[in-house]
Amino acid sequence: MGVESQFINCIIVHRSEEGYKWSHKFQTINPFLKTVEVLSSWEEAYNYVEKGNRVDLIVGSYDLTDMHPYIFEKLDMRIPVIFTSPKPFITEKALSLNCLDFINENADQDRIRKSFEKFQVLYSIQVGTSPTGPSSGETQLNGNQKSRFMVKSGSSYLAKMPSEVAFFLADTGQTHLYEMGTGEKFTINQKLMDLEADVLDPKEFFRINRSTLININAIGPIHKHINSRLKITPKIDFPEDLIVSREKVTAFKKWVNQ
Repeated sequence: MGVESQFINCIIVHRSEEGYKWSHKFQTINPFLKTVEVLSSWEEAYNYVEKGNRVDLIVGSYDLTDMHPYIFEKLDMRIPVIFTSPKPFITEKALSLNCLDFINENADQDRIRKSFEKFQVLYSIQVGTSPTGPSSGETQLNGNQKSRFMVKSGSSYLAKMPSEVAFFLADTGQTHLYEMGTGEKFTINQKLMDLEADVLDPKEFFRINRSTLININAIGPIHKHINSRLKITPKIDFPEDLIVSREKVTAFKKWVNQ
């Protein structure tokens, strides 16, 4: 089956922090690989597929399969799966699915690249700009919402998906992107005002104060703070709590509860 699409839609089944690390590896290898979700269990992966979301490839931890062994009797066998494991080996359970490859969790970029090349060759996947627009079943972005960002990392640039962003922070005239999972900081050449107004999905991101736009999935414990404010402990390694300004508290609570 030949498929032409702007991106390869991939879901990652891994413990959260490790999942975002894998997503980061994939982006450096193939900028057209789009991590649409990082899920912590195979049951969540099954539910995501059952909702009708387009998934071209699943990359998942083989070790997590023991938690939901019967999921594999129901998961769509047409979707290829790349398993990761500290000790890769083929099993009958893996072969019951469309197992494309087993790769070591410490695999280098060349090994991971070969796995994706195998996927593209076997499934005739062509990525890039489609002359006929998004393929059937692909989610289209509304307005100017971005599907990825170009960020600076030292002397090079990387592509980041909105789902990989924990929050944006404006500081001394620059806007920084903090990565989900790793907490790594990157510089982005856009202002918070523009990101909030024209670029980000308002269901996923909220501006909690003048300097911070946060992803709903990066919000950890929320506590009351002085002067009728709130403070958020983000789900990444970050040295400070993030403060919800007093004038934003009511709108923030409605946003979280929607």
